Amino acid sequence: MDSPPNDDPVPKAPGPDPAPRRPGARPLRWAVSLWLAFHVSAILIAPASVAPASDLVRSAWAVCRPYLQVLYLNHGYHFFAPEPDPSTLLAFAAERDDGTVVRGRIPDRAIQPRLLYHRHFMLTEHMALAPPGLQEKWYGSYAAHLGHKYGATRVSLTRQTHLLPTMEMVRQGVRLDDPASYTEQPLGVYRCDAL
Repeated sequence: MDSPPNDDPVPKAPGPDPAPRRPGARPLRWAVSLWLAFHVSAILIAPASVAPASDLVRSAWAVCRPYLQVLYLNHGYHFFAPEPDPSTLLAFAAERDDGTVVRGRIPDRAIQPRLLYHRHFMLTEHMALAPPGLQEKWYGSYAAHLGHKYGATRVSLTRQTHLLPTMEMVRQGVRLDDPASYTEQPLGVYRCDAL
């Protein structure tokens, strides 16, 4: 025999009432979700746009580039791949009044922390890319800084270009820091008291 239906309502468990939804919360969540999806996509598209890249990626890059540049998220992916350019270094000889000479190179591989090395490396790279009219001023500013740092009266500067080894050279066991992979271009001798 069937039991009679129970018309009594089921008692609710005691507890707080759910908070009322704020008007506009759902559109705000959608807007934040869409922005986050665009942001992550833009971050992923930036390195993918380095040549060789498809037309689709280049088109997406054209849309994302202004956004990344405004937020300064457009990192130098072209600098590292797929075919990085030779690196530019600055060798110097700082001559003091007593005749001693301090020799070095910017960037110095022994410099710590590593971020400081990277910053010096970027300075020499930008020096190499400076317009011809500004290069002499860059060299003079480096010489003045080195003269001040080492107490020198004369500083001679040499631009060193570190050429990348070919795949064949790597297979033959040529070291990345092989002296034959550097070319030198003297930039001049600068009197620090005149700068």
